Amino acid sequence: MTLHPELERANSRGRPRQFDPDEALTAAMRVFWEHGYAGASISILVKAMGLNRGSLYATFGDKEALFHRVMELYEREKTAYMMDALDQPTARGVAERLFRGTLALQTNSDNPKGSMGIVHSVSHAPGDEAIRTFVMERSNFWREKLIDRMIEAQRQGDFPSTIDAKSLALSLKASSDGLLVAAGTGASAAELSGIVSIFLATWPGK
Repeated sequence: MTLHPELERANSRGRPRQFDPDEALTAAMRVFWEHGYAGASISILVKAMGLNRGSLYATFGDKEALFHRVMELYEREKTAYMMDALDQPTARGVAERLFRGTLALQTNSDNPKGSMGIVHSVSHAPGDEAIRTFVMERSNFWREKLIDRMIEAQRQGDFPSTIDAKSLALSLKASSDGLLVAAGTGASAAELSGIVSIFLATWPGK
């Protein structure tokens, strides 16, 4: 039986809009990546994610909970190469894999430029301290893993004992972070590749 047109339209308005949570989360990631946590208003988020406020809160929780989910997605889909780099057989291999992954992330036209992690670790609005702490904790986890890997590499003879392993790890991290900052401020792919080449040319080990 066909419903009266007015009744059919009323029923349609009453039905919850269907959406793909994974696609919505990906859209939210881009918003946070481009605008930062403070700049990513709920209005911008719901428009980008294609859902209403009620659906956002029901599916993902509040804005902070959504950001946590987004960071997990970001690390899983965009920066997994960082952990993969630690599995390379030599310290130089770690550096090369880290740089190669960073360049790929920044030269992919589907991605915003810069780093979502760096943006939220160096800049935040009053009241968003918990977000900065959350991001810094994840960054520090990676930092300590990289230091441990360079210490292990030195024990394996990858570079001379006269080189401080921690300083080498932090120099590598600073250079990788610098690539992300440079990309975010408009550096070209050729310029980013040049930075990598100079750094690797001065690498102290095999």
